[in-house]
Amino acid sequence: MIRYISLRKSIFWTALIVLSAAFYFENAVVYLFGYRNARFAGNEFWFIAHILGAACSLFLGPIQFWKSIRTKYIRYHRLAGKIYIFGSLIAGVAALRLSLIFGCVGCRFSLFPLSILFILTTALAWYAITQKNITAHKQFMVRSYTCALAFVFVRLYQVIPMEFLFGVIDDPTVKRVVIEWMFSILPLLIVEIVMIWMPSLKTVSIISNKVR
Repeated sequence: MIRYISLRKSIFWTALIVLSAAFYFENAVVYLFGYRNARFAGNEFWFIAHILGAACSLFLGPIQFWKSIRTKYIRYHRLAGKIYIFGSLIAGVAALRLSLIFGCVGCRFSLFPLSILFILTTALAWYAITQKNITAHKQFMVRSYTCALAFVFVRLYQVIPMEFLFGVIDDPTVKRVVIEWMFSILPLLIVEIVMIWMPSLKTVSIISNKVR
């Protein structure tokens, strides 16, 4: 059973890392090596700041959640955590700026609050650990990493047909806006259900059994 859980976790994290790497190469690395997106003309500084900061979020995040590394290499965990938080805050602030000039006007209304949530959850993760509140720190780190991944998830429409989720949408702009909202909010909602809602039900169940 333990091996099965370990294998499942390995597959999960490997899939996230591969997906993040593919997204980063297609949307960031090509930019740094010559490709330029006209949507960000005049805002190259913000775009470069975003993709460099996002590298810290996407590739240090999984390592921070790796329990064996977190417990055996505490000094590394703390250093990587500081780099993650610093990079994520830069990425979030830059994303906030870029959301205001994003080519898909309707998408700005989801990218803007997502950027705020990214900044807020990352800042609260830092604040929680300064208060030595380990539980809150872990929870806000999960939320922060989920916000970082949301920027990856919204690109899934390019490779995966999304019609099975909400049917066929003929208008491409409406379809894009729906996808932006779906993958900006849905991952955070799933995280809250798994991390907060479900454990709270188990706690109530335990208390009820003791009372009986």
